Order: sequence, then structure tokens, then C-alpha cells
Amino acid sequence: MSEPSTPSFQGMCHYIGQLSKASKAGIRAALADCPKCHFNMLEGLLHSINCHGKDGAIYVSDLAREIRQPLPAVSRGLRLMEQDGTVVREPDPADRRKTLVRVTPKGYELCHQCEQALRDYFASVLARLEPEQVAQMDALRGALMDAILAENAARNIDPKGETNHDKDL
Repeated sequence: MSEPSTPSFQGMCHYIGQLSKASKAGIRAALADCPKCHFNMLEGLLHSINCHGKDGAIYVSDLAREIRQPLPAVSRGLRLMEQDGTVVREPDPADRRKTLVRVTPKGYELCHQCEQALRDYFASVLARLEPEQVAQMDALRGALMDAILAENAARNIDPKGETNHDKDL
């Protein structure tokens, strides 16, 4: 009995590259009619607040650590978002040396508009597939992710992509 065929390394890399490029182009087009709000930064901030914040806010220093960016770069991004009116920075009432960042109602609304535009785009993409293809894709997507995570665990790579050992690469 012959071995099952496996996709070539080059073919898999090419496919992932094409999928990424086409998806990014579609996402950019879907967001073109949305108000400017630095959506990627806003979405990352909301995720960080949900996972690591308290009372709808997060310390700027904790945000920088969470997204693995230097504090000056995070501050620049927050300044842009403040200018857009999507976030506010305020001193922590318990320790005025620390700064909290919160998403404003305008930020939540703009984020919701962008998320809706993306949901509509991907709903249109999926509508081009047969229901069986969607089910197959969903099953294979999960299987591929499980395989990648298992291989990463076997290689001692944490889920965020960093190795868990002190080996210089």
C-alpha cells in the first residue's frame, strides 16, 4: 500500500502566502468604507483589556508587555488613537505614577462597525462555497491547527511563538 500523498513544502508555503495576501486585500477593501480608527491597534487593545485588564482598562506598561512592543512605540500608537477619540489615557487613582488606557464609547462603536464589515465580507466569501465545503474546511482548519500546536509543543514552542528554552537561534 502506498503512503498517502502529502503536500510539498513549497506548495504549502505558496498556498499560505496566497491565502494571506488575498485575505489581507479583501480585509483592506472591506474596511475601506469604515471610519478611520486604527482598527488593528484598537482590536489588540480590546483583546488585552479583556484578557489582562481590570474594570475595562489596562496599564500602558502591561499593554506594552502583552503585545511585546517597546513602551515608546505603544505610547505613539495610543497617542494616534487618542487623537481619533477612540481611547483615553488617565492616571491610576491608586498610583498616579501609572497610566491606564481605556477604550471610549466612540472606540467601541468604530470597532463594532469594522467587525461588522469583516463579518459581512467573510460571510460573502463563505457563501461562494457549498455547505459541504464549508464543513470540510472547518474540520481541516481545526485539524491543521491542532497538528501545528502539537508540533510546537513537541518542539517546546509556546503558543505565542517563542521557544521555551534558553537556546540561541
